[in-house]
Amino acid sequence: MGYLDNSTIVVDAVLTKQGRKLLALGQGLNISYFTLTDTGVDYSLWNPDHPSGSAYYGEAIENLPNLEALPNSAYFMRNNLLSLSRDVKAMPYVTLGTYGIGQAASYTWPDGTAPTLGIPVKLENVAAETVGWQMVVPDSSLIVVGGNWTPAAIGGNIQQYLNEQEISNAVVYEAGGGTDSISIDRVNTTTTRTLILTFISKSTGAYKHFNLTMPRYPLNQ
Repeated sequence: MGYLDNSTIVVDAVLTKQGRKLLALGQGLNISYFTLTDTGVDYSLWNPDHPSGSAYYGEAIENLPNLEALPNSAYFMRNNLLSLSRDVKAMPYVTLGTYGIGQAASYTWPDGTAPTLGIPVKLENVAAETVGWQMVVPDSSLIVVGGNWTPAAIGGNIQQYLNEQEISNAVVYEAGGGTDSISIDRVNTTTTRTLILTFISKSTGAYKHFNLTMPRYPLNQ
């Protein structure tokens, strides 16, 4: 990672593996869309008491060096820019069950049992998640997802993330706006397995991981 000198206007384009592949095949990139991020911006530097007046309140922010573009969405552009009403005092965040900001969400299946696990899913600091949810399952052979969550085409930042992490057996599930829970069943396993599910708000980009531990089931196999 590096910094770009903010004394001049710089456009820094870094190709992903897919982009380099297309160029190697002699194909054009045909870029139709782009997204923005405020990664690296420290809003606490906003200074309404600046002695030079309101035109300089954001001077310290504007003088911050820009982060160099990274083609790995696991570390860059994890959150979307969005507009919120003026009375909102905190950014939206995802809760899973009783686990919120700063809390690791996890569950360990009891030995020898395979009950259906229900996980309440909620976007806090807004009325609700009105657009929908995505859930990344890195190994779809270990669980069965129920309810109104359905497998979806993988693309964009999620596809890039999976490619970079070399996760080949992943499935992305989607659910519509207003969804507030998910049901999960485990499958038979001969050894203890672990799985990290990632829930992503489609309207904000806010996300939270859920760690699943699955001891051998059934015990007599």
